[in-house]
Amino acid sequence: MGYSVQDLQTRNREKERHGKNIDEKGLKVSCNYCGKVVQGYNRLEHHLAGIRGNVSPCNLVPESVGASLRSSLEDRKKDWMLRKMNKLKHDVVPPTRSPAITSTEVQQSHLQPNMSSKHCFLQCTPDLMDPVKMETTKGSCELKPLVKTEDHLDLPAAKSIGRFILEAGFEPGILHSSSFKKMIGVLVNVSGVAMPTYESILQEQLRETENRERKLRQEWRGSGCSVILDSWKGKCGKSFISVLVYCSKGMMFLRSMDVSAIIEDVDLLTAMLFRVVDDVGAHNIVQIVTNDVSPYMQTARHYVLKYYDHAFFFALCADHCINFLLKKIATSNNVCEVLRKAKAITRFIYSRALPMELKGRYIQEEILSSSCLKFVAVFITLERLVSARVNLVNMFNSPAWDSSVWAASSDLFRHISGIVKTDDAFWRAAADVVKVTNPLLSVLYKLESDICPMGILYDAMDGAKENIKRNLGDKHGEYWALVDRIWDVYLHSPLHAAGHMLNPRIFYSDRFGHDTEISSGITTCIIQLGQVHYNPRKAAAQLEVYQQRLGSFDSDPANQQVMGIPQVQWWSTHGARTPDLQTVAKRILSQTCFGATRYNIDWSISEKLHVGWSKRTAAEHQRFCQMEYVHYNLVLARATPRIHGPSVVQHGRLTMVLDDWIAAPK
Repeated sequence: MGYSVQDLQTRNREKERHGKNIDEKGLKVSCNYCGKVVQGYNRLEHHLAGIRGNVSPCNLVPESVGASLRSSLEDRKKDWMLRKMNKLKHDVVPPTRSPAITSTEVQQSHLQPNMSSKHCFLQCTPDLMDPVKMETTKGSCELKPLVKTEDHLDLPAAKSIGRFILEAGFEPGILHSSSFKKMIGVLVNVSGVAMPTYESILQEQLRETENRERKLRQEWRGSGCSVILDSWKGKCGKSFISVLVYCSKGMMFLRSMDVSAIIEDVDLLTAMLFRVVDDVGAHNIVQIVTNDVSPYMQTARHYVLKYYDHAFFFALCADHCINFLLKKIATSNNVCEVLRKAKAITRFIYSRALPMELKGRYIQEEILSSSCLKFVAVFITLERLVSARVNLVNMFNSPAWDSSVWAASSDLFRHISGIVKTDDAFWRAAADVVKVTNPLLSVLYKLESDICPMGILYDAMDGAKENIKRNLGDKHGEYWALVDRIWDVYLHSPLHAAGHMLNPRIFYSDRFGHDTEISSGITTCIIQLGQVHYNPRKAAAQLEVYQQRLGSFDSDPANQQVMGIPQVQWWSTHGARTPDLQTVAKRILSQTCFGATRYNIDWSISEKLHVGWSKRTAAEHQRFCQMEYVHYNLVLARATPRIHGPSVVQHGRLTMVLDDWIAAPK
């Protein structure tokens, strides 16, 4: 690590203040406070800062000295990690020009220093690694007109065409397709229509997307936001992270990153998280939601929280935690056997023409789930199969079956028919499994249906446990232990406990019960989130008013509306006399509990961006970066989170993750 002359002079003065050399070469230094001898001044700093590792902490150093040295060491480590990340970028990436920005953005750059960083990519453009450096002229920043004056398309038509092209992820070649031109001509009833250029379409949509981001950033400052780091594997085998930001006004896509080279490097993962936090603004962030439970990410999280003085929380996506819990259930011996037979039934039906034809006559609901979460899809499918048993029996007893070659000669048909019609032990076992998994799936459905999911997760998990106990009786113990283990180790966050308490529908109901986890959660949130937006001491005092249901909290309108309006709206309406607590409640209850998976986004354009960057010119790559940014924000603007996944009509596929339930793997 290199230092300037001024840095070295400062360090020498600090060395003389805190320690003294005890050999001629200066290799050993004695602590001025406790007299301990350590190897070099670097270890002396760690000794005084109380950072354990290669040296024990000093018990006699003044707290102000230790705190100052800790801050200095953390700042230097962050700078070192960013330089290391920069070196990685320069080693593998040729220099590229930063994406073009609008003239409006240039004029407001002093007010929006982070706006252009949304086009950052770990191995694509240098913005993630370096401070934003842009060389622009007025001419290069001005938008091209959307259509030429001689074009037949009016402005609304051109905008609609542009939005369609970019939302679908089409590249420039689509505008040169004779069939596409003919289609547009038919739609607007004009022959020989002249099309707008791809560049003009892209710049127009880019400007609109940036304007939307500016508005959302205002919301982040007011109500807080959740940064969502969606980790995913591409078809190419590489690892990627898509960065999104959620607030009550909508979801925003910022960038994607190829993290294949850093996925097991704690320092570089930490530097990547620093960049994301700095871009969004640490004081805007309430939580960072991830679906990565690797030890490398866990360690990087620790460093980031420590550097930012725990000003926000890290949480795991509730969808992935429930999916992980269902995976654990699926691996037990009795459940494995149930799933094996259920899979045999669906493979027989879905891989043959006649069973598929008859299924359409006898079974109205699709059996296979299209959820993007593997084990969520597995147990939704099992529940549908159990519900469809009577119709399956009728299908296998139908005249069409009796007259088919299957009924007369197929051993496989007789085997499957036997499971469906006479294997009562299998169906009882399947129903018992569903008694466990349906309450857990209901947690995901509740999060989807409530406008303030942060306020109901804690209660939903408690409700799931009670339903499992009600369904299984004395046999519930092993499943409760499994749920508690996943909750304690992976899912639970102080935010969930605080949201539970700040949800007036639950807190003022008979089913609310005080416990140390809830009390600790709300206290932790008030302290950690209160660095800028409110006074923690006042918020804690105002919490007593809420708990005792005093003042405006006991008014007739507050009592009448507690079940009728969303939780955040209730606090906005009735919490004005406790403004600090009102801010706490709104910032917590405005957050989500789940990540990007249930938005069912196809990340193939991001993968294409990163995998093919070396084959593009700088201008082509810049355009692709902008197209990715616009595309995913257009998709998110109309997307509705659905744990059930996209419909067959929408995606053209029966299932996203259950291919092995259609046919046996080869």
